[in-house]
Amino acid sequence: MKLKLTILGLAAAAFAKPQAPPDPPPSSSGPPNDPAPAPVPIPTTTQPAPPPPSTPAPADPSKQPTPEGPICECGYTYCAKVLKAMEKPWSDGQLSAAYCKTPNAVCNQETPASNVENALFICLCAEPEQKVGDHLELLCGCDTCLNVGPDFRGRCKSPCKAGHASSGGSGGGDGKIRGMNRLGIW
Repeated sequence: MKLKLTILGLAAAAFAKPQAPPDPPPSSSGPPNDPAPAPVPIPTTTQPAPPPPSTPAPADPSKQPTPEGPICECGYTYCAKVLKAMEKPWSDGQLSAAYCKTPNAVCNQETPASNVENALFICLCAEPEQKVGDHLELLCGCDTCLNVGPDFRGRCKSPCKAGHASSGGSGGGDGKIRGMNRLGIW
């Protein structure tokens, strides 16, 4: 019964004739005494537009040629074993060089402090629209680097500790790991 009354009320409200707004009150002041200003005439002579800048437009990064040698997709994370198994595989030397060129990576005379086989890398590119590149940086020296579905993105089996070697890195900051204190800061 309530449903029928609700529907009847909504139907009545929908068919109600809308009221016209009240007329505005008559203005107490008369018409303005000042005439409207005359429009500014448009000049008939025009100057030519300045020539476009002589510097060429930058090349479209999405159409840049694919780098020679091994490549990676920008923004993706990769385990070293995946990079070594690609169509154009990365070598141990290239992975060690990428590891040691990463800022703050621990290397002893260009030798990585942890096992490169378990390293997790990220592919970085110079331009935001760029799809593929050849610049890898170390994210973590994992205890075990995983590449599992559904997304097949590289990740560490246990939380990453950047830095030294022993078991997946022991952290470069005196054993501190981000989020380990009560305040959640390092």
